[in-house]
Amino acid sequence: MIKILWLLESKINSDFINEISDELELKIQISSSFEKETIYDVIILENLAIISHLSEIQKNSILIYVLDEKNNIFDHQNIYVNYYIRNVSLYEDLYQAFLKSKDFLLKKINTISLKSGKINYHIIKNNILYIESFRNYIVIHTSISDYTLRYTLKKIHKKLGNEFVQCHKSYLVNLNNVICIKENTIELKNEVTLPIGNKYKQNLYNLIYK
Repeated sequence: MIKILWLLESKINSDFINEISDELELKIQISSSFEKETIYDVIILENLAIISHLSEIQKNSILIYVLDEKNNIFDHQNIYVNYYIRNVSLYEDLYQAFLKSKDFLLKKINTISLKSGKINYHIIKNNILYIESFRNYIVIHTSISDYTLRYTLKKIHKKLGNEFVQCHKSYLVNLNNVICIKENTIELKNEVTLPIGNKYKQNLYNLIYK
């Protein structure tokens, strides 16, 4: 899902959002008020000064600045803007900005960002084979490396989405990396075999062999 922060006085056109959603083949969530804890994929605004922490969140967002005859693009040169678009042709320019950002947005939506202590992790979901939990920690096993974080299995499951399923009280698996299921075990790519808990067996079969 792509999260858009809409900070224009005019209301957004729902038909436009549906068109962009179809073009990107992604669901879109629109917000009209800024929440500090939310990471936005796209921010559309007409006054750069209204976000006091813009310099921090812009690292994770595409910034689209809407210009009219009163705006001066030199007022906020310390803030990097991805696209300057014209208010007189708002939706035409927005459409082009989204098309140019398509590859970036698709890549971003397939990346999970996690913070453990003072360390930020950015992990590509498709690379995750499985996630193992022990006590208050998890180990994210990927095809490239392993990452140990202070996190819970329940919390990480909510962030990952439907392509990940619990096969055991201590394991989440990426359905895209499942090779086969045997009676009490599940085999993944990279010659990984994990146990299947009785509590999770039926749901696992339903998802894989639906």
